[in-house]
Amino acid sequence: MTAAGRGIRRRQRLFVVFTAVLVLAYARQLVVAPTAGQDFRAFFAAATVAAQGGDPYDWTALGHIEDALYNTPTHVRAGDSTYYDFLPYPEGPWLALALEPLTGLSWQTVYPIFAALMLLAIASGSWLILLRLGWPATRRRIAVVVVTLSPIAFFNVFQGQVTALVFLGFAAAWYLAWRGRSVAGGLALTLVWIKPNLGVALPVVVALLEPAASRRLLISFAAGSIVAFGAATLALPGVLIHWPAEILSHWRAAQGAQPDIASIHSFYYPALGGPFKTAALIFVVLVGCAYAAWALRRAQAPLARGLTVLLLWFVLLPYVHSFDAILLLPVLAVLLAADQRGWGDATTEIAVWAFAIVPFAYFVGWHLGFFNGFTAIPIALLLLAWHRRIVMRSPAVSAQPRAA
Repeated sequence: MTAAGRGIRRRQRLFVVFTAVLVLAYARQLVVAPTAGQDFRAFFAAATVAAQGGDPYDWTALGHIEDALYNTPTHVRAGDSTYYDFLPYPEGPWLALALEPLTGLSWQTVYPIFAALMLLAIASGSWLILLRLGWPATRRRIAVVVVTLSPIAFFNVFQGQVTALVFLGFAAAWYLAWRGRSVAGGLALTLVWIKPNLGVALPVVVALLEPAASRRLLISFAAGSIVAFGAATLALPGVLIHWPAEILSHWRAAQGAQPDIASIHSFYYPALGGPFKTAALIFVVLVGCAYAAWALRRAQAPLARGLTVLLLWFVLLPYVHSFDAILLLPVLAVLLAADQRGWGDATTEIAVWAFAIVPFAYFVGWHLGFFNGFTAIPIALLLLAWHRRIVMRSPAVSAQPRAA
């Protein structure tokens, strides 16, 4: 092994050890932080509303249940560190329906079960993606452990988020389409409706990644979506129509000093207001779309085209969080490559370390002026590395990616 190879091996081992040590910080935070499971508690309250025959998208009904579940039992008041402020429920109705049978238990009992299932979804999705990308078994096992112990996975658990289910649906759909089971892949993709702001582009991404399976996959996705929406309509009569309005209301309510915007908009969006904010958002999105059109003309291989769309979709979304960045795992995995040659590229390695370190800046409450969406930094570095190593390759080279 060359000196450069030995240096890469040492840095890889250091990265694995660093990730493992982070578990101590995670455990402490879960024990002492009063906001652990904050988003899950909104989901649990929405399920309780649904179990009582109410509308989980009704802010008044949801607010009363949240207060009854999380504040009244301990007699806490606004201003107390343990006080649970109202959170709306913008996710798809299927999540509330899935949690409804568990509402007879306390949220403290259900939350660890829910968190464990989300970790399992992240580990399973990671395994399927790395298997599809041709990572050997030993490296794949190590990588899955590292991903499951990563800060991004921890943020999913700490917040009690469901991005892991969208990630699992995407990973399963891609793997199944690759194995020739495109109908099953399309049905797995229906999980994206839980968080449509993230997931609505994923059927297109999978179709680009596996063009031979795209037709059957998209047809089965459409059929599965019809069944899913029909089931929700029957289970919650008159409720489903309120969901789009709730998403818009949630978006309008988050136009203030929204923390943890993980996309490129984090670098300017919270600093602006009024029409300047909207104009800047439109300008950046248009520039991004122009770049996407140019990049897709260069990146001709299915793997390069599909993951370029995935990365740019995430970068250009105005409202994504650190925990949503788990969806970018395949982009990082392609840059590192199955043979790990990506560790020899400085930009890629810096992006890897940035994902392990920088997000904590937001978590511990750091600010730089208006800027606190620190996960935008590793995502910007990831975009730079992808541009240099994938998009800027000649079409003949990019058409033969060696990651798969």
